[in-house]
Amino acid sequence: MTERTKLKQAACLICRRSKIKCEWSPPEGRCKRCTQLGTECIRPDFHAGRQKGIKKYESSFSEVSIFRRIKIADGRTHTVRRHSISKRVGLDKALFQVEQAVKRAKTGKQRTVEDGRILTHIRNLMSQIDRNDFSPDQASSSQDRHEDDGASSSDDAEELTDPAASQAVPSVFSNARQTEESLAVDDAENPLQLLARASYFQPSRDIGSHRSPGHVRKRGIVSSGSPESTSVEAFFSGATVSLDVGSDIDPIDLGLVTEEEAESLFSFFYSDLAHTRWGLDPRLYTMSYARSRSAFLCTSILAASALFLPTAAALSKRLSNHVTALARRVMRCRHKSIEIVLAFMVNIPWMFPGRHSTDDEACMYISMATSIAIDLSLHKVLVQTEVLRGEATLMLARGECLDMRTALAMDGYPDLDARTEKAKLYLRNRERCWISLFVLERGVSLARGRPFVVPVTRTIKDCDSWYRSTVGDLQDGHLVSMAVLRRDLDGLFSTVRALCDDSRKPESDGSLIAQSIQNAIERFFDQWYAQWGVSIGTGPEHRLPPYVDILVTHTRLSTYGGVINHPTAPIEVRRFFRTAGLSSALNVMRAAIQGEAQLQSMPNNTAIMISFAACFALTLSAYTSGGSTLASSIRKLIDEAAGVLERIGTITKHRNGLSDLYGKYLKQIVHKAAKQNGSAAAVSSSLPQTENGDSTPAAPPAQPFSNASYAAVHPPTRNNFLDEGLLWPETLQFSAMSDDQIAHVLNQPDNQFEPSFGGLSWEDMNNFEWLHWPEFVGN
Repeated sequence: MTERTKLKQAACLICRRSKIKCEWSPPEGRCKRCTQLGTECIRPDFHAGRQKGIKKYESSFSEVSIFRRIKIADGRTHTVRRHSISKRVGLDKALFQVEQAVKRAKTGKQRTVEDGRILTHIRNLMSQIDRNDFSPDQASSSQDRHEDDGASSSDDAEELTDPAASQAVPSVFSNARQTEESLAVDDAENPLQLLARASYFQPSRDIGSHRSPGHVRKRGIVSSGSPESTSVEAFFSGATVSLDVGSDIDPIDLGLVTEEEAESLFSFFYSDLAHTRWGLDPRLYTMSYARSRSAFLCTSILAASALFLPTAAALSKRLSNHVTALARRVMRCRHKSIEIVLAFMVNIPWMFPGRHSTDDEACMYISMATSIAIDLSLHKVLVQTEVLRGEATLMLARGECLDMRTALAMDGYPDLDARTEKAKLYLRNRERCWISLFVLERGVSLARGRPFVVPVTRTIKDCDSWYRSTVGDLQDGHLVSMAVLRRDLDGLFSTVRALCDDSRKPESDGSLIAQSIQNAIERFFDQWYAQWGVSIGTGPEHRLPPYVDILVTHTRLSTYGGVINHPTAPIEVRRFFRTAGLSSALNVMRAAIQGEAQLQSMPNNTAIMISFAACFALTLSAYTSGGSTLASSIRKLIDEAAGVLERIGTITKHRNGLSDLYGKYLKQIVHKAAKQNGSAAAVSSSLPQTENGDSTPAAPPAQPFSNASYAAVHPPTRNNFLDEGLLWPETLQFSAMSDDQIAHVLNQPDNQFEPSFGGLSWEDMNNFEWLHWPEFVGN
C-alpha cells in the first residue's frame, strides 16, 4: 500500500508532544517512538477538513474572542482570535472529553484506559454533587489531573455532534456572565455585604445551577487550605442567623416552667395579649417552634403572660429575671435572628419602670432590634430569583431587593423551596417583623418626643394591601393600618411646616393659613378612616378597637400640638387649633375610659400617650373663660383617666406597671390644680399682666418624675382629699360622650378661651418636663 493510499491517522500524543513524525502502521499496536519508550500509544480520531460547528462556535464566542483581542498587541490580533476559536480550553475541553467518553461507551467501540478513567471520575463527581460535598478544590484538582494525563490536548478532535450539547457551552458562559453581573451590582450600597459576596464567589462549573446561597457560602469557606485563610473567609462571610438556644438557657430545661405550663401561657398570650403586641403569627410561633429558635423569645412570651395571671407571681418573677439575663446574653454574644428582634419588641410594651421616667430600656431594645433587623436584611423587598435575573422586569434598585432563596438560607432554611406554604409563612414573617418594628419605633418616638430611627423603606411604602394575603394573620390589618398612618404622617408634617413657614410673608393671611392647615389635617385623617374604618372596624358603625382608636387620636393630638407650638405658626393658627387640640386630648382620655375592659394589657407607650393628653388638656383648661365649667369638667375627666391607668397598672399584684405611676402622678397634679384655683373663674382672675398687656396663667408647679418621690407620697383617695362637690362643681360628663358631642360642647359660646391666648408659653411647656411635646422635626 502506497503512502497516498494509506489511511490518514492523527499522530499519537507522545509524538505530538515531541513534535516528531509518528511512524505507525495499522497492524501494529504502537508506533516506533512509543515502542522505544515502552509507553502506551494513544491517538485521537482524525477527520479531514474543517471541524464541524466552527462557524457556529465562532459566533457564539465572539465576545470572548473580542475580549482577548483587546488584551493582545495589535500585530497578533488575528492569530490569537483564530487560536481561541479553534482550540478547546477550560470548560469546553472538559465537556468534549465527557461527550467523547460517553459516546464510545454507548456505541461499544474500543475504550481506552483514559476513557475508563474519565467515566470513573464523572461518577465520583456526580455522587459528590448528590451529597453536596463538591468543592472548588476538587474541581481544580480533577481538571489538573486531566491536563497532566494529556488526554485533553487534542487540537484536531471532533467537535460536539449533539445539537443540544453544542449549545451547552454558550449557555454556561451566558449564565456565568449573568451571575457575575448580579453579584457585582447587588448589595453595592452595602460595602460589607459586597465584600462578603466577593469572599465566597467562585466561578465554577455549577455557576449556572441555582444553588442556594447557603451552599455557596459553605463552598467558599471550605475552599481555602490554611486555617488562617479559613478564619479570614469566615470573618467576611455573609450575615446569617445565630440562634440563642441550648439546654443551659432553655426555660423548660432549667426547670423554670413545665411544658404544660408553657403551652398554657402561650395560649393566653395569643388570646389576651397579642392584640396589643403585633408581629407574631400564632400559626408559626407555637411553643415548640419558638423554643427551638430562641430561648429569649420563648421566655419573653412566657413572662409576658405570667405578668397578667393573678396566681403566677412567683413564676412571673423567675421568668422576668431570666428574660433580663437572656437579653444581656444576646447583646454580649451577638446572637442574631428574627426571633430575637421579636423578643425585644415583646418586652417593650410591659417593661418595668426604672428609677426615672427615662430609665427604662425601651429605646435601647428598639435600637438593638433595629440593628439586628437591618443586619438580616429584613428591610429589603423579597423578590423571586427569576425577577432578579430579568433586568427588564425589575423596577427596584438591587440594594432594595433580596432573593427569596437568600432570605430563607439566611434564616437557616437553605434547602426549603420558596414556593411551599411553609416557606411563604417564613418569608411573610420577615415582612411582618419589619413592619411591626416600624410601627413600634414610630409610636415610641412620637410619644416620647424622640427623632425617628427606623427608615421608610420600600416595604413600608408599598404595604397598603400587604394584609390581603392567603397566608395573612387576623391582626395584619390592624398592623398595616398603623403603618400607613405613621408612614404618611411625614407628608402631613411637611405640609403643615410649609404652610406655617409661608405665613411669614407680608401678604399672607393668618386666617386663610389656619383654614388650609385644618383642611389638610382633616383630609388626612378622613382618608385614613375611610380606608381602614371599614377594614378593621367592628359593628354597624365600624368602630375602631380601643387600642387603635387611642393611637389614632393621639396622633391627631400630636399634630395639633405641633401646630400650636410651631415657631412660625401665626397667632391665628394657634388660636384656631386650641379647640381642636383640646377636643383630641379629651377624646384620647374618653377612649381609654370607655375601653378599659379591652385595655387590661395596655402597653407602657399607651399610658404615656394618655398622660400627655391629660397634661395637654389641663394646660389648655387654664385659658378657658371665667364663667365656664369647662376647666372643672376637664379636671374630672383627667381624674377618671388617671384611675383607669392605676387600675390597669395594678391588675395583678406583681404587674408593677408603668401606668400605675403615671396615674398616681396625674391625680396628684389635677388635685393640686383644683385645690389651688378652685374653679375656672379663680384661674381667670388670678392671671398676672405682662408688659404688653397680655395675661399669662399661673401654671401649677410640678415635681420631677421619679420612683423615689412616689415612695414617700401616699396618694390621697377621692374620699379624703376634698369633697366631691368642691372638686367638680357642675361638671360635664365627658367620659360618657362621643367625639361629636365633645366637639359640640367645646364650640359652645360660653366655653370660649380667653382672648389673651396666643399659644402655650415656655412656662406651660416646662410644667410637665417629664413629658415631651411634639415637634415637626424635618427628616
